[in-house]
Amino acid sequence: MRHLLLLAFGFISQVAHAQAWERLTDAQAGELGWSREKLAEARKRSADFHTEAMMIVAGGKVLEEWGAVAEKFNAHSIRKSFISALCGIRVAEGKLKLGATMQELGIDDNEPHLTEVEKRATVHDLLKARSGIYHPALYETAGMKAARPKRHSHEPGEFWYYNNWDFNALGTIYEQQTGAGIYEDLERLLAKPLGMEHFTAADGSYVTGADSIHRAYPFRITARDMARFGLLFLRNGVWNGTQVVPAEWVRDSVHSHSTAGSRGGYGYLWWTERSGMHLPGITLPRGSYSARGAGGHYMLVVPALDLVIVHRVNTDKSGRKVEASEFAELVRLVLEAHTPKTHIAHETQLALLMTKHRVPGVAVVEIKDRRIAVAHYLGAREAGKEDAVNEHTLFEAASMTKPLAAYAALQLVEKGMLDLDRPLVSYLEKPYLPDEPRHEKITARMVMHHSTGFPNWRPKGEPLRLLKDPGTEHTYSGEGFLFLQRVMEKITGKDLETLMQETVLRPLKMTHSSLVWQKDRAADAAAGHDERGRVKQERKLYHQPNAAYTLYCTVEDYAQFVLELMKPTLVSEALVQHIFEPAGPVIEEDIRFGLGWRVKPTIPQRSIEFHFEKNWKLR
Repeated sequence: MRHLLLLAFGFISQVAHAQAWERLTDAQAGELGWSREKLAEARKRSADFHTEAMMIVAGGKVLEEWGAVAEKFNAHSIRKSFISALCGIRVAEGKLKLGATMQELGIDDNEPHLTEVEKRATVHDLLKARSGIYHPALYETAGMKAARPKRHSHEPGEFWYYNNWDFNALGTIYEQQTGAGIYEDLERLLAKPLGMEHFTAADGSYVTGADSIHRAYPFRITARDMARFGLLFLRNGVWNGTQVVPAEWVRDSVHSHSTAGSRGGYGYLWWTERSGMHLPGITLPRGSYSARGAGGHYMLVVPALDLVIVHRVNTDKSGRKVEASEFAELVRLVLEAHTPKTHIAHETQLALLMTKHRVPGVAVVEIKDRRIAVAHYLGAREAGKEDAVNEHTLFEAASMTKPLAAYAALQLVEKGMLDLDRPLVSYLEKPYLPDEPRHEKITARMVMHHSTGFPNWRPKGEPLRLLKDPGTEHTYSGEGFLFLQRVMEKITGKDLETLMQETVLRPLKMTHSSLVWQKDRAADAAAGHDERGRVKQERKLYHQPNAAYTLYCTVEDYAQFVLELMKPTLVSEALVQHIFEPAGPVIEEDIRFGLGWRVKPTIPQRSIEFHFEKNWKLR
């Protein structure tokens, strides 16, 4: 403990003076990958909202700021993250004990008093908002009051609820155990060491009332000073070489101790991302976290990008607020202004792409040395809901169904049941298209090369017609695969779902996959979303198999198919080589289809590309 006490003495005795922020030059911003021209879009968009001030700090310097960044506004619930930092300092000193109970600390409240069970709650429980004490509290919003659980419905530590009683009682305990006032310590232990330009203890004013004896401790602070606090946590509690807040405390504070629904998780009075979920409609890189206050006040920290964003609203004026979705839109525009100049983690890249393209959830596996090396799961199965994408999440594979159907067809080729160059119509008892004689030239190879001459899909209410002569030009077509499906079903006497299960899915242990909707897997299924990332309510569920697009599967199931292609067991290696020969008509430049796969030749090896198209405007 000696080194902790000496360190704490260093915190208190430090003499610091207010410091002005350094600003990135255009050249420095560019070196970090930021476009000020694109950031101007965020500034322009903020004018559509009640944004009063916004500040963006990258690489420890001001990247951009606008509005009343030097004006003091009510911090609202962002106060809680500040007191968490104070608690971390005092825990290191030994002044606060995380395991101390309300009973041991003599903490109670007015009628109705705390019960013996409630008094078993610890300081640690309060920091995590898991006290189980649902006594009326001060400074609550109407929403908080409405959401408060029934008194005595949960025991201490058992349940997370964003509870002002916990936060206010924590303030009482802090002052009782340290003998210091919160506002004085905010100035002495944080504002002065960080060189805040504006904050003083006089900016705080306690709130009292009849509901509870535990005062709330709101204060006013500028965006510039708040950004310093965010940067302190981004720097793991270090400021100008001094450990202002213990690094271990910072780590524990921004680690998710509870699930907080679609908002992500909750640490020690900080909101944390969970699987990238944190703000509506965007996906944040792993490790991101924020403090947030009523009306649209945010302090967002994105360590993966060395980024702090502060957003303020003049909530002193009635009706002024910025919704979470509106702030998220500003964050989207900020992130779109960033192009990494150095290597960043794959998951960070994924999060940025998801945000840019409004994709709520993804699952990605990386294959190395013919095995699944790592899997990435980010975002939500359904936008606005709390269930995260995981290894069990079922996706519509859309046009990625085609390569599997082609692989099943190639098994029939090896068995001598199907000839790649024999007209498909010859396997049927009558022409597939009686009024279109050119279709009688179409072969299985043409289907896989996407050179049937068919459109992708026939116009609604109209007969299917060829656009080109078969085998002459690239014409991407789902209709071609449906034609091949009818032949495969005729040859085998089995419907496509049964055939695929027997020849591909079960042999490859793709146990979560099917070409028809399985009702018992509904709880694992990802929802369909439109181009804006909104849930499509009219989503169609596929109860009949279609070789072009109806595969439902998990990402790891599909990876098993890719691994099969790398070391085939169901089809000869010689035939698999033909899959990746770019033999179809030219699509663009030197890109052609092989047998079901789009292939771009490279030196010294071929680069395989496959497409993932949207199913009926779903993504």
